[in-house]
Amino acid sequence: MAGLVAGCFPRRETRQTFREMTEAMLMGVAQANCWTLAEALGHGGPHRLQHFLARAVWDHDAVRDRAARWIAGQLADDQAVLVVDETGDEKSSTDAVGAARQYSGALGGIGLCQVAVHLTYASRSGQALIDRALYLTRDWAADDERRELTGVPDELTFATKPQLAARMLEGAREVGMPARWVAADEVYGGRDLRIRIRELGYDYALRLRGRRPREPPRDHPGGTLHRRLTADQAAPQRLAAAAGRPRHQELGRQLGVGG
Repeated sequence: MAGLVAGCFPRRETRQTFREMTEAMLMGVAQANCWTLAEALGHGGPHRLQHFLARAVWDHDAVRDRAARWIAGQLADDQAVLVVDETGDEKSSTDAVGAARQYSGALGGIGLCQVAVHLTYASRSGQALIDRALYLTRDWAADDERRELTGVPDELTFATKPQLAARMLEGAREVGMPARWVAADEVYGGRDLRIRIRELGYDYALRLRGRRPREPPRDHPGGTLHRRLTADQAAPQRLAAAAGRPRHQELGRQLGVGG
């Protein structure tokens, strides 16, 4: 993988730090941050990793796209599921980009956090994160002073979570990710996103806000998927956090894909 994305890093030092940080994140550190990862690597402090994330020059989007293509080659399945989900990271102040008081399932309610929307590729061979997008609240996106202080680029403007999801699904289609389904919870069940998913050529299993799911006819291509998702009344709870699994892993298990 490091060799595949080497051209995305203009400096040798940056390429080396990327390799080291990737290795550290695969060590299974309980709480991964620059301090704990630096300790695992034997660094004297977190400064090298912090510089890599905050100030070093490298092409993030190119790394994402090359990694996604590699994942497609390793886990390819034309019946795979693209799982849209989000996670919140608790923050101590609003100085972090996008940090605001907002809902986070990881926090169990409303708290001061950053929220990111993720796209995971899940197939019978496994699952892997292929894209992410930071969610900026309307207030954060409109605060020119904070944007300038934190270096938020001008092209990063407010977008709803479903809009962020649509962009990532478009990117997955552009890089040729073989998949059939899109799955997500009720945050992403709105009409606009459903239309865009169909335009991109995917089928979907989305929970609709305030509606009881209706089972498709047994001969409908979505019937089997629907029955797996609604096997019993505990399904929503299992999707949220079953046996301690991340949500995308539990959803993949219910769909019969991934580990």
